Amino acid sequence: MAGDGPERKPVVITERCFEMLDEAANYLKDCYAPHQAEIMKNQFFAAIKLLEITPWIGTKYKNGMRKIKLGKFRYNIYYKIKDEYISIRGIWHTSRGTDFEEPE
Repeated sequence: MAGDGPERKPVVITERCFEMLDEAANYLKDCYAPHQAEIMKNQFFAAIKLLEITPWIGTKYKNGMRKIKLGKFRYNIYYKIKDEYISIRGIWHTSRGTDFEEPE
């Protein structure tokens, strides 16, 4: 019903983004602690839920993409707002700079 709150847009997470998420989680698990990998994944999916109702919260990036910070971790989530859905394009560690390029 109209007026029952924000309109949700479905989210589509690219296969490459899932790969990037697994790579980041495995790095945290191997280099820090297994629980940090779980926390990061939980924060990732919490951010996705937030984007469903407030897709404009991220800052403009380039090529029509936007980005938001991934919780307490030094990763950004990159996404595009389409007419019918939100496309999650990838995650990128901030130490890599601003060179995130949209996967093909």
